[in-house]
Amino acid sequence: MEQARFNRNQSIAVMAIMSALYAAVTIVLGPFSYLAGINFRVADVLLPFPFILGWPMAIALFIGGFVANIFGGLGPIDIVFGSLLNLLAGILVMNRKTCPHWFFAWLYPTLIIGFGVPAYLQFLFFTPYILIMPEILLSTGLLSAIGVIVMFAVEKALPQIFKKPTK
Repeated sequence: MEQARFNRNQSIAVMAIMSALYAAVTIVLGPFSYLAGINFRVADVLLPFPFILGWPMAIALFIGGFVANIFGGLGPIDIVFGSLLNLLAGILVMNRKTCPHWFFAWLYPTLIIGFGVPAYLQFLFFTPYILIMPEILLSTGLLSAIGVIVMFAVEKALPQIFKKPTK
């Protein structure tokens, strides 16, 4: 799988569209996106996408998560740390040295979000980490796996984006 190469304007467009998509899906599906015990953030299917869309997508995950978490009602801790965890996952997935294979595009977001988000949610919900972590780990793992499948479909459906530029 090749990463798409974008010029500056295309990069800005990818960031804007994908961050808006992440935020909109999370906000519209709010009851599933924000409640503890039902945390099923459908927008997390986008977490593997930096593997093919590169740094614009990693930044879009940060911006989209930031905007979505403003509407989540959990306050500054979720806004800051949730967004930073998305960014960290995106950076690891987009870097071919840390993510040489699509499997890692699934693994990194699953582990980072699955173990990181419960680390601060336990204090917001006064619930033991061990009760929050399995649900978030499983839901993020499932959604990231679906995201990898969607990522392959997008790459196949839009081959012109992923072709190497000619000189």
